[in-house]
Amino acid sequence: MGPIAVLHDNPEDCRDLLEARFPALEFHYASATEEILPVLESSNPEAVLSIKHPSFPGPRHSPAVRHPSVRWVHVGGSGYEHMVPWDPERVTVTNSAGVLSPYLAETVIGAILTLNGGFLHYVERRRERRWQPRPFVPLSEQTLLVVGPGSIGGLVAARAKALGMHVISVRKTPTPHPSVDEVFGPDALYEVLGRADYVTLHVRANDETRHLIDSRALSAMKPGAVLVNTTRGFVVDEAALVDALESGRLGGAYLDVFETEPLPESSPLWKFDNVLITPHASDNIHAWPRKFIRLFGDNLERWIAGDDLVNVVHP
Repeated sequence: MGPIAVLHDNPEDCRDLLEARFPALEFHYASATEEILPVLESSNPEAVLSIKHPSFPGPRHSPAVRHPSVRWVHVGGSGYEHMVPWDPERVTVTNSAGVLSPYLAETVIGAILTLNGGFLHYVERRRERRWQPRPFVPLSEQTLLVVGPGSIGGLVAARAKALGMHVISVRKTPTPHPSVDEVFGPDALYEVLGRADYVTLHVRANDETRHLIDSRALSAMKPGAVLVNTTRGFVVDEAALVDALESGRLGGAYLDVFETEPLPESSPLWKFDNVLITPHASDNIHAWPRKFIRLFGDNLERWIAGDDLVNVVHP
């Protein structure tokens, strides 16, 4: 087994999980973007572990998938669009899809409960020291549309069902899902948008999903419905979303991802009292990189043994 390059800004996350587990292997670390190319060129790794985040951005990791010595790249997180394109005949790419899914689903349900219960309203009233109760509709009387019930969306659907919601979904292949009451193909999107009280997005980031939720889709939503986006910012046309919020057509939104990150101070999204904003942190659990590293270690054992890797993805 040849050397392994680890692209991660905190190598101490890795040493006990990798070097102790694989004492015979040689690990090289790039903990800053300017170190990535020198580490690749000096170590000529066979495999690369790449863990990106906003201050260590994915596009700066992309030389790893094209370096001539590299045969396998494992991406921390589920998104791998920053590595595209690559030659699948020469390089295998795996990702960490599913590792943080339960935690992101937990956050989505928490946001829905927050918005449905009017807790943002109560935060504002607390600042004013004003006692002003407001009624809410139980979630058990409402419908959730999951756009893309995959690893994350499926868990969101299961948790919503546990709260008594009627769950419908749109997926590329409209096969039944155990946590979904009704499944539709992508051609039915505009029809089913009008049935949902909450719409949550869990689609793959690609050219097909860019501005999937545009002015037409927002107009098709039920008046007063709430949009949840924790997938990628460009899946939603932000200008159209602002228009829908300003007009009062939407009842609110939970947004964790944006077309420009960090979200600029000048963005009108900051001004809405019915919009919950988090800084791309919906699955930002304690010690999250170590969960990716453990999966990489499991896959590394398979690589060494010549077994099939888990979570292989394709450009």
